[in-house]
Amino acid sequence: MKVGRYLLLILLGAIVGGVIGAFFGMFEDRNLFSIIQFSNSSIEITIITLASVINIVLTFVLYRVQRKALQYKKQMNKEIADHSADDLEQKANINFLRTSFIYYTQVLISLLTIFFIVLGNNTDLLLIYVIIPFVITCIPSIMIGFFVRKFDSRYPKQGEAKYTEKILNLMDDGERHITLVSMYKIYNINMVLIVMGAMFLGLFSLISGINQLIGLLILIVLFIYNGFGYLFKVRKFYY
Repeated sequence: MKVGRYLLLILLGAIVGGVIGAFFGMFEDRNLFSIIQFSNSSIEITIITLASVINIVLTFVLYRVQRKALQYKKQMNKEIADHSADDLEQKANINFLRTSFIYYTQVLISLLTIFFIVLGNNTDLLLIYVIIPFVITCIPSIMIGFFVRKFDSRYPKQGEAKYTEKILNLMDDGERHITLVSMYKIYNINMVLIVMGAMFLGLFSLISGINQLIGLLILIVLFIYNGFGYLFKVRKFYY
C-alpha cells in the first residue's frame, strides 16, 4: 500500500509540475494576460454591484440565523427535560457556527471582487468602488460582536486581554480538544501553503518580469509571524 501511495504521489507531482511548467511558459510568452484581460467598465460595475447585493442579502440572512440561535438558546434555558435541552443546545451551536460561516463568505466575496477587478487590469477610478463590498462587511462584523455576547454572556469582549485563553476556558475538554487539534492541523497546512505561495510568486516574478516584491514581502512576513510567533509562544511556557 505504501509503495502504491508513493507512486501515486510521484504521478501527481509530475502532473502538477507539468501544469505549472506550462503555466509559466504562458507567462514567458506573454500570452496569458491577452487571454484573461477583460478590462471593461460595464463588466466591472456589474461584478461590484453583484458582490455588494450578495453581501447585503447575506447580512439579512446572518440576522435571521442569529435570531434563530438566540431563540434556541432561550428555549434551552427554559427546558427541563435533558434530551430536549441537548437537542436545543445542538441546534443553537449549529446556528452559532453558521454566523461565522456567513461572515467569512461575505469576506471571501469581497476578496474575489478585488481579484476579478485586478484581473481585468483596469486602472480607472472604478478601483475606488471595489471597496464597497468590504465596507458592507463592517455591518455583519459589528453584528457578530454583539451577538456573541448575547449568545453567551461569559464570552470576553473583542480585544480584551487574554481573549483566546478566556474563550478556551469556556469549552469543556472535548470541545477544547477538537478546537486545538483542528487549529494545529490548519496551522501546519497554512505554513506549507505560505512557503509554496512565496516560491510560486518568486518564480512567477523572475519568469514573467512582473515585479511581485510587495506580495512576496507579505508572504515572508506571514511566514515569520506564523512560524516564529508560534514557536516563541510555546517556548515561553518552558521557561
